[in-house]
This record gives sequence, structure tokens and C-alpha cells, in this order.
Amino acid sequence: MRDNDSGTPRTKWSRSQRFRLTPAGRQAGDAYRRDIVASRVEAGRNSFDAARSEWAARLSLEPTDGLYLGELLEAPRTIPEIVASLDGCGPQRAEVRAAIERLVQLRMMELVAPPPAPPPPLRRW
Repeated sequence: MRDNDSGTPRTKWSRSQRFRLTPAGRQAGDAYRRDIVASRVEAGRNSFDAARSEWAARLSLEPTDGLYLGELLEAPRTIPEIVASLDGCGPQRAEVRAAIERLVQLRMMELVAPPPAPPPPLRRW
């Protein structure tokens, strides 16, 4: 564990650690997509912002959490993969990491256990 700028403990994950959605996270991600698509009926950014805020309030999440849940709907990903796919959308690596830590604590995301190590090769003399 390491301390970050805010003074709270920071979980240390390997660079190759993958994350996936829990069933609750999958439901929240699906609801986010439905709400955002439904908000397109009205024109403008206000309907999008209102839909995100309502979704977040209903699930006790942050409005930006829908971005991170949406990135994992298809398949498990690492933090660098999530950061790369959200490049240009606004969040920086530190923000992505903080959001993932929070979503793991809220049990919306979980760590993917790495596959077992392959057996050592047979030694032939």
C-alpha cells in the first residue's frame, strides 16, 4: 500500500492486472447505456448531463462512473487499456485509477484472477 496525494491508502496492482464487471456492475453499465440513449430524444448537452446525474444518484455512484463501467461491458481490461481507450474524453490516468479503486470497493468491478502458472518444463538430460 502507498499513500497518494489525498492521504488515503492506495491499492497497488500490477500493470497487467485485469478488471471485470460484477453482476451489479453489469446491470449499472447496461442502465447507463439505456439512460444515455433515452436522453438523446432531447437535443443538447443538458439532457445528457441530466441523464448521467439521475443515473448516478439512483445508484449512489459518480456521474463519470458510467464511462468506466462501459469500458468493461465487452471484456476485462487493464488500467492502461482503459486509459488508452478514454484518451481524449477527459479523464487522466490518476482519475481512472481512483475511479477503479472506488468501483472495486463498491463491488461494481472485481479483479480477474491471473491464470495459473504453466508447469515447469521437463528436464531432459
